[in-house]
Order: sequence, then structure tokens, then C-alpha cells
Amino acid sequence: MGEVKKIILVVFVVLSNTLYGQGLDVIISEEKKGKRIVLFAENTTADSLNIFLLVKAEGYRKSASKPVVTTLAPRSRVPVVTLIELEGSPSQYTYDLVINRERQDVSLATKNQATDLVALISDRIVLFTVHECEKCDLLALALRDRGITPLVFNINENQVIYRQFIQHIQAGLTADTKIRFPIIWNKTRPIFSYEELEAVLLQLQ
Repeated sequence: MGEVKKIILVVFVVLSNTLYGQGLDVIISEEKKGKRIVLFAENTTADSLNIFLLVKAEGYRKSASKPVVTTLAPRSRVPVVTLIELEGSPSQYTYDLVINRERQDVSLATKNQATDLVALISDRIVLFTVHECEKCDLLALALRDRGITPLVFNINENQVIYRQFIQHIQAGLTADTKIRFPIIWNKTRPIFSYEELEAVLLQLQ
């Protein structure tokens, strides 16, 4: 029987692959069999919970960087991500987890508001940021210094808009897509973070 490890989650605070969340409503457990690791999400509450889960993985056959958006039934435990270790490569992963406590069908809400989102970001520069993201802050400041005022959504504070955006670009995402912040919507296409500030600014003129 595979090794089972419990990992407590909290929204967007990562300490040795451990995230801590209010009330421990969702627990991520890891079951490892050989080189295969399966991550399960467990809803410990009596309510249905909508979750957004992004696994940042290195040294695995599948990066799992594609986000998981799903609804967990009350008192349920379901597999959400499978990782397979690469031979000869050090492997590690961390999580970003958002729990939506609103009692609504997020998929339906996203579908109903998708048209509004497309109109909102059409032909605009939009930044999706997270708390304590130095690259996010530097880029937003540099754009404003150049007379460009981007729309900025902090996904820690505006989860629904971010889920709508991910659904909007879903067709262009692959297993190799690495979602890193800031996510930049450059009027018609996404850019996932950057290495050199000046280089990305040239693309956003």
C-alpha cells in the first residue's frame, strides 16, 4: 500500500510544501507509489467548496502547471493531480490554493460572465498578480512610468475574474505551459511572467 502523507493547506503561503488555510476546510494528501505521486483534495466541511489549485512542480514528467478548478462535494476526497518523477532530476513542488466559500456554481458564473470579461480585457494590457510578487510590482510601476495604465487584478483578492480569464485562454494551454506571475494579457495573447523587465516592456509598447 502506498505511502500516505497529509499536508495542511493555507491559501498562498508555502512552507516546505505546506499551505495553511482558514479552518482547514481543504486538506491535500499525497499518496506515493514508486515514481508516481497522486495528490488528493479532501473537503472536510459539510458544504460544497469550489477550489482553484495550481501545483508548481520541477523534476516531474508532467509539470502540472495547468490549473485545476473543481467543486468538492461535502466530506469528499478526490484525486486532482498526478506527478511522475524524472530519473536523475531533483524533484520538488509547491501549491497555490484558493477556496471559494460562496455557495454558487462557479462554472456557471464563469460561463455567464465570460462575455463581460472578454469585453473588459479586449485590446488592453492586463496584469494578474499575487501578493508579495516583486516582478508584478516592478512591471506595473514600469508601465505606469511609460504612460501605460494596465488593468491589475490581484488573484488573492479577485478569484472569480482570474478563473474566468483562465477559462478564456484554456484552449491555448498545454501540459507544458508554465503559469507564472505576473500573467500579462497583451491585448490579444497571454505572457506568463518574464525574465528581463526591459525585454517584456518592448513587447507591451
